[in-house]
This record gives sequence, structure tokens and C-alpha cells, in this order.
Amino acid sequence: MRKSLAILAACGLLLLTSAAGAAQDVPAWPGRLGSYVFEVTRDGKPIGTQTVTLKQDGDLLTVTTESAIAVKMLGIVVYRMHQVLTDTYRGNRLIAVAAETKDPDGLRAGKIARDGNRWTGKLGKQSRDFACDCESSSTMPLLANVKGSAMIEASEVQPRSVTFEDKGTEMLNLPEGQVQTRHFAAKGEIERDVWYDPAGNLVAAQQRGSDGSLIRQNLMSDPQATRETGQEASEP
Repeated sequence: MRKSLAILAACGLLLLTSAAGAAQDVPAWPGRLGSYVFEVTRDGKPIGTQTVTLKQDGDLLTVTTESAIAVKMLGIVVYRMHQVLTDTYRGNRLIAVAAETKDPDGLRAGKIARDGNRWTGKLGKQSRDFACDCESSSTMPLLANVKGSAMIEASEVQPRSVTFEDKGTEMLNLPEGQVQTRHFAAKGEIERDVWYDPAGNLVAAQQRGSDGSLIRQNLMSDPQATRETGQEASEP
């Protein structure tokens, strides 16, 4: 189970035929600002929340993805995770990724920054130094950045090869009502399905754990319907 939840963490709790299809009809960047709150489930059972917050200051956009997970078996918490992933964009170009994860393996923190297409930084004591024309991290908050053939795995602050498939439009029944979405599937070193609303913001995502469990995130509220969430997953 821990491996399946590690996959969830790598995607920010929550990627491509080439991105030519993704470039068509892309909403204006960066979509709607504010906080988006998701319910996280494992095989249909709630295990926590994820909050994606977009803040803009001039040409800088900061996207923070905070996840609070608590998995119970027979009434006992067997896995708990708190994670904060931060993507920084200048214009619509990803320029830095930071990660802090606390789980049963301890606390891990890292950060990388971009100079041209060169990324350098650290995860704990491990150095990171690689070339990548990466447009997004694995948190995948914005449709406008679904392009290219590589992305940064946010929790590990390192590159992964991917391809994206545009699977067309779908109507999803979410807790806040029916939402018309655009569905993409990521294949490769990260495999994930993601859905975006007409403004280009993430409203749902899912991926399979290594044990076959289905990890899914569904939007509960957005900047037009604010909902309070805590720093830790609530006890069911």
C-alpha cells in the first residue's frame, strides 16, 4: 500500500501523442486564481484532501499543492502523509520546483531552479543537475502547460519522460455539480489521467497504485465556492 501512496505523492497526491493536440483551444494562462480543494480517495474510500492554490504577483505565478493523507485499517491509521509542493512560473515558463514531504519515512525537502534549460538544486543531501525543457511538474495544475515530452516529478525534483494523449471532452459529476471537462492521459515514467475545466484548471485526476488500487482526486470547491480545510487529514 505504501508504494501505491508513494505514486500518489509523486504526482502531488494527484500526463501525452505529442502536445500538438494539447496546444489547440488552450484557455488563457493561468486560468482562475485562488484555492481549489479536492477530496482524495483510495478505491472509493476518502483518505484525505488536497488543496491547490494559485497566486500571482506581477509576472510570477506560484502554485502550491498541499496534501494531507491519513489511511486507516480497522480503525487504526496505518499511513499518514503531509506534503507541500510548490511550482513557480515566470510568465508561463516553469522556473523552480520545491518539495517538502513528511511520512513514515521521515521528512524530506528539496528545491531546484532553472537557468535556461539547466536545472540545479538538492533533495536532502542529494544533488540535482540535469537538462530539461520542462513546462510543468507532475502536479499538473494547468491545461496550458500540458505539452512537451518531459516534466519534473515534483516530490523527487527530477525529470521524467512522458507522452500526452488528448482524450477529448467529458462531462463529470463532481461534488459541486456537473462540469464539462477536457480529459488527458499521461503515459511513460508518470502515468495519470487528468481533467480540466473550461478555464483550464484541474478538477479531477486519477492513477493506479502499484497494488492496483485507484487513487483519485475530485474537486470539492473552487475560488467561487471556498471551503475550509485543515493542515492534517481529518479522522473519519
